[in-house]
Amino acid sequence: MRAIGESYAARQPPGEEGEKPVTVLVTGFGPFLLRLPRNSSWEIASTLPALIPSSPTNPTPIHIHVHHEAIRVAYNNVAELVPKLLPPANLLRPEPDVILHIGLAAGRKFFTLEQGAHGRGYGFIPDVDGERFPDTAAEKRFPASKYPTVLKTSFDTSDVLARWKANLGYSSVEGTAEYEDTPDVRLSPDAGNFLCGFTYYNSLAHYYSIKEDERPVAFMHCPDLTQSEDDQREGWDVAVALIKALVESKRKNGAVDPTIVHDQGRNEARDVQVDDTTTQLG
Repeated sequence: MRAIGESYAARQPPGEEGEKPVTVLVTGFGPFLLRLPRNSSWEIASTLPALIPSSPTNPTPIHIHVHHEAIRVAYNNVAELVPKLLPPANLLRPEPDVILHIGLAAGRKFFTLEQGAHGRGYGFIPDVDGERFPDTAAEKRFPASKYPTVLKTSFDTSDVLARWKANLGYSSVEGTAEYEDTPDVRLSPDAGNFLCGFTYYNSLAHYYSIKEDERPVAFMHCPDLTQSEDDQREGWDVAVALIKALVESKRKNGAVDPTIVHDQGRNEARDVQVDDTTTQLG
């Protein structure tokens, strides 16, 4: 018989040393088109899990922090919000390791990981307040003497795409949704000249002003998913798969821009040109 006070519980094995948890900050947008009163980007973001536990294929625990409200599709609102949303002003602790903005590309039927954004060209399409952001305002906020006119994420997007596709069940990175029976995910060079591109550039520029070669910001465009619950579930799956891919890619490869040349303690950026996209995105 066991002595009085002796525990009947089996002794637990010591905990294994695992990967340090990573925090991902996610945002989505509010409505901006009369025909689309529900923005699928916010419907995805607002339903993401707070935790993605570690697993054999994704060894890093991921804490997801969703900004508490949809971002208003207005230039002045975004310009004011982004610096408060990102470190060091954001008091979220631990501070986010990865930023993922999600936006709606209503005319598309596929999902894209955007590789960069322009700092100019936001004076053509009015926002929900009827306002525009002309190049003169952009120059004051992001002077060309300090910021490249095009900024790209410092993630290795080809590596992220390969991991994203693997997470969604593609047989290879060359696979296409038509033959794989999987969600259609692609890379895109530029987030466009509306609030999506504007938000992306603001976030990239924020990190660029802190440390030019590290910009751990990503942007995913989703199609309109409001027609069915199955579509919405697919969008949720795609976003979770991308978050896992971003975290694992950063763990394996880092998120440092190889195009930044360090010269006498100062960073100089090679100006990279990308195709412009004029489709209304937000």
